[in-house]
Amino acid sequence: MKHLFLTLVIIVTCSNLSLAQKRLSDYSFVVVPDKFEFLSKANQYQLNDMTKYYLAKNGFNTYYFSELPSVDNCDGLWADVESTSGFTRTKMMVVLKDCKGNEVYRGETGASKQKDYKKSYQDALRKAFLCFNELDVKQDAVAVRPKVSAATQKDATVVVTSTNSTAQSKDSMGPVNQYNAYTYNTVAYLLKKVEGGYNVYDASGANLILKGVIQYSETGYRGMVFDANYQGYFLENNDLKLVDQAGVIITLIFQN
Repeated sequence: MKHLFLTLVIIVTCSNLSLAQKRLSDYSFVVVPDKFEFLSKANQYQLNDMTKYYLAKNGFNTYYFSELPSVDNCDGLWADVESTSGFTRTKMMVVLKDCKGNEVYRGETGASKQKDYKKSYQDALRKAFLCFNELDVKQDAVAVRPKVSAATQKDATVVVTSTNSTAQSKDSMGPVNQYNAYTYNTVAYLLKKVEGGYNVYDASGANLILKGVIQYSETGYRGMVFDANYQGYFLENNDLKLVDQAGVIITLIFQN
């Protein structure tokens, strides 16, 4: 009987790994954030670099957001690392979500008894990635979106010109609060201020759903939001204008 139980456990585990492999390999890339929620600054203890490295080592096409080419947001996954620390152990777990914030894969917990913070975090993260060795993920090449044609750019000249004037006249660099309420087409959104930009969440339901990220650059804000790449500009009243590659503009209205 015990033998039968162990056999069933092995079969179920292998089946789950097979399903995870299929789902994860269907995506073409993984975005690793510059900073995890439980840390105080970007790439603290080199954990973000480690996450990027181990994902790449296990068959994922990995990017920091600033490195990401022009792609369909929903072709990829968003990586996160969760951590709980106690008096004797540090525990870490890797989680992968899709563009709508749905959890696609949750790895096993890695634990460390090291007393030094850096060593403990790194040791626990390394162990959390051990289960990825069994997934055998092989993501296909990233599908880069074609550049906007000259004809499309000509059609969008009026829109783009008005956007440029907006960029030149803007004095605001964005809201300073950590949490900022917005609306677009009667839907509620939340912009959470993070290092270098904002995370954008759909706040219309009971749970926040990550819809993308916008990050500051010398030309304003660049973002992957609502399944597309946008150039973003905050107006003086903190309204957020997003312009896609075809020159189409959407405006999120500041509510705070």
